[in-house]
Amino acid sequence: MQSEKMERRKREIRSRNRKRRAFLGMMILFVLMLLVLFLQNIGRAEQSVSIGNPLERISSLEELNEKTREAAELFLRIAEEEGLPVLITETYRTQERQEYLYEQGRSRPGQVVTWTKNSNHTKRNAFDIAKNVPGEEYTDLEFFRRCAEIGREIGLSPGYYWEEGKRDMPHFEMRRFGRVKYPEGYEKIP
Repeated sequence: MQSEKMERRKREIRSRNRKRRAFLGMMILFVLMLLVLFLQNIGRAEQSVSIGNPLERISSLEELNEKTREAAELFLRIAEEEGLPVLITETYRTQERQEYLYEQGRSRPGQVVTWTKNSNHTKRNAFDIAKNVPGEEYTDLEFFRRCAEIGREIGLSPGYYWEEGKRDMPHFEMRRFGRVKYPEGYEKIP
């Protein structure tokens, strides 16, 4: 009887210790994942070549992070082959510019052009486009529909598909854990 109780007590202790080790292992894994995400993003805001005016529009693909730049370059290749005259109008945004744009249509006159102060543009994960035809930059719905299809096909999240009222047809972004998908006949350019 005594030895049975002792044996049961030992099993309970071993079980409790296994649970503690499993919990500790999960916590260590979680902390490591957070560390990796932090290290991936550290210094991104400082990557910019030289931004004189923080409110200035920036349209260089070089200002995007590597994965988003890769997707943007693939997007442009496919669009060009389909005869779509795409112009990249904006890539990276400083936080000051994002806040300035957010104020438009709210505390400053003008039409609302952004729905957030925390844009993927400020994280170098987004770009905006226009149709490179004077007078038709933002009016050709078929152009934006086809561009959105291309974007979705290669792993981008197009603002064209966002809910009504917050739709942002010129906007494309790469989600944090998204990946660039190469359609048949395309491959990564080294």
